[in-house]
Amino acid sequence: MKRLIHEPLVHFIALAIAIFGLYQLVSSQRHDADRTIVVTQADMERLASLYAVEAGALPTAQDMRAIVSDQIQQEALAREAERLGMAEDDTVVQRRLAQKMTFMLSDLEQIAPPSDQVLEDWLDQNRSRFEEPLRLSFDHVFFSSDRDERIDLAIGKLASDTETDWRAQGDPFMLQRRYARLPQREIVRLFGSAFATSLAALEPDQDGAWQGPLVSALGTHLVRINTRDRQRLPALEEIRPSVLQDWREHEQRRQTSDAIAAIVDKYEIVIEGTEDN
Repeated sequence: MKRLIHEPLVHFIALAIAIFGLYQLVSSQRHDADRTIVVTQADMERLASLYAVEAGALPTAQDMRAIVSDQIQQEALAREAERLGMAEDDTVVQRRLAQKMTFMLSDLEQIAPPSDQVLEDWLDQNRSRFEEPLRLSFDHVFFSSDRDERIDLAIGKLASDTETDWRAQGDPFMLQRRYARLPQREIVRLFGSAFATSLAALEPDQDGAWQGPLVSALGTHLVRINTRDRQRLPALEEIRPSVLQDWREHEQRRQTSDAIAAIVDKYEIVIEGTEDN
């Protein structure tokens, strides 16, 4: 008996029996876990919240029983489909799983608060996103025809007599006769691009005086620019929340992209029919 105890073959058999027993125990536990569907309190709260969002009211006890029953059926069917390998070649399932993985990576990424210098650099590199456009405040006298003889008479009268009622000049206008701090894009929307370009090109030293005529998509106008807010890039302190939000969104996308690239790099990519793999 003592000799058997010291035999290497006996040791090997004993070790094999122990490993097999451990494998059976783990496999049994894993099988039990695979066959167990647990609906936690957190799951119940999540399902109730989703119901409330869709239905506009909290679920009743009967509603909750139906919701939980549906959840259990969905989980059981999903596990059975996975066991049968149904999801392996299903593009829709793969896409949904990839989307969920992307959402998880986005949620898990922690973005450290940026320094003022980082935000200053971001503001400078993305000026077009934060620049305040040129804004013009102006009055105008409208003529439906560019050949109207009253145009020259009106411009002369308005220039020589500051007491002239400018609102009484020209033809009726369907929109406003006075506009305050309109950005270029809004002037284009109301009057057309040609008028907006001509208005912005008027010499600033003539602001406050009647000028024109300028042609728009609606007709002909005599204009008087009252104030001109020039295009400018606000200081960081004026728009810090907007700059910070913009930087965070960009940084989140960058970090998520890096995380996805790191996952892809774990795999050897083989594309049949191409030489570069």
